[in-house]
Amino acid sequence: MYHIDIMTLFPDTVGDVLSESILGRAQERDILRIETHQIRDYTLNKQKQVDDYPYGGGRGAVLQADPLYQCWKHICEQYGSRPHTIYLSPCGKTFTQADAKRLAWEHDRLILVCGHYEGIDQRFIDECVEEEISLGDFVLTGGEIAAMAVADAVCRLVPGVLSDAECFENESHWDGLLEYPQYSRPAVWHDMAVPEVLSTGDHAKVKRWRRKQSLLRTRQRRPDLYQKLDLSSAVDQKLLAELERELSRPRLPQPVECRTASVDDLDAMLAIVAQAQAFLASQGVDQWQDGYPERRHLLVDIERGECFVLTCDGKIGAFFVLSSRIEPSYAAVSDGKWSSDEPYAVLHRCAVAEPYRSSGLAGQIIGTCEQLARQQGIAWLRTDTHKKNKAMQGLLHRSGFQYRGNIMVTVNGSHDPRRLAFEKHIGRPASFSCPTLP
Repeated sequence: MYHIDIMTLFPDTVGDVLSESILGRAQERDILRIETHQIRDYTLNKQKQVDDYPYGGGRGAVLQADPLYQCWKHICEQYGSRPHTIYLSPCGKTFTQADAKRLAWEHDRLILVCGHYEGIDQRFIDECVEEEISLGDFVLTGGEIAAMAVADAVCRLVPGVLSDAECFENESHWDGLLEYPQYSRPAVWHDMAVPEVLSTGDHAKVKRWRRKQSLLRTRQRRPDLYQKLDLSSAVDQKLLAELERELSRPRLPQPVECRTASVDDLDAMLAIVAQAQAFLASQGVDQWQDGYPERRHLLVDIERGECFVLTCDGKIGAFFVLSSRIEPSYAAVSDGKWSSDEPYAVLHRCAVAEPYRSSGLAGQIIGTCEQLARQQGIAWLRTDTHKKNKAMQGLLHRSGFQYRGNIMVTVNGSHDPRRLAFEKHIGRPASFSCPTLP
């Protein structure tokens, strides 16, 4: 059994807090024993006074050495040995998770001394205290809050207190990292959705996402901890490279909204088409290089109600076409096949404005298409792209699409008609409204 004895002027307050919840249940199972001791019970002063004016003058009072010593001596006699004694003091070493591990695993008995007023007599510290601990660079009115914090941090690491070591091994500071963000039900709250990777059931992807988020959070919030990390492994180096790319992306203005495109949006959409054509040409991609899509194509999409725009601060940042009509060119797939003959929706003619490229807006196109397709009770989303369009292929793979084979798409005779076909199973939720995306 692990024992902690706390010397304090307020034993009831401290004892009540540490006898609740997890620590309370651990004490009921005789894994822990946390006892508080009233320092005033060990003074010879009839008025139970335990403090006096400091030598050398100055304001305030100092806890006297003898009441502290008598209380400490009583605890030692109970055990027949000298427990490791800690004085909670703003002059002490800053408490860390490493200290919690050390105290939990190297000792089975602790005495925590709670100071008050202007502190305690140094002679008691010199004779009875092994170490001084501080919660941080600030001063409290007494040591009780610090003692409760230290006791809680130490006791939860004692074997049997928590159900499994994993309960604390994945938390902040355990391995020098801050903990990744946590989410619970519902899946969408105040228009904010749980990250999709956490709902995939792919434990490897979830573990990777959590590691990446821990690295990012530690880097942003605690650069002092981040600088001490050993990130030389191939896995961490790859995650760091991804983070560098993501952090260099332009920040996406909020909110991002989806609406059906109108004729008034044509000029803005054609400007985005021209930007996309220039980008594809720079990448050596023979796609959209023959004047396609033209105004007439987009006008037909708008008239059919199949064209949508995503706006950022009122400006059109991207557009896409989503059709639930049968796509004739998808009928013949070579070197593969579609997974189902069920109805499907097709994503095509999509592009992101140059200022929002690499901002995550392309991913929001995919998410919006999935929601729009579900609204129609459609469980499958299909699309195609040029074999050299690595940016689009990367987006599709990250979004959970599967490569299904090759198709031929002919618009004009002057371009390469070969395309890679992709699909994703998206399910059928009950309801949908055109989203305001987080």
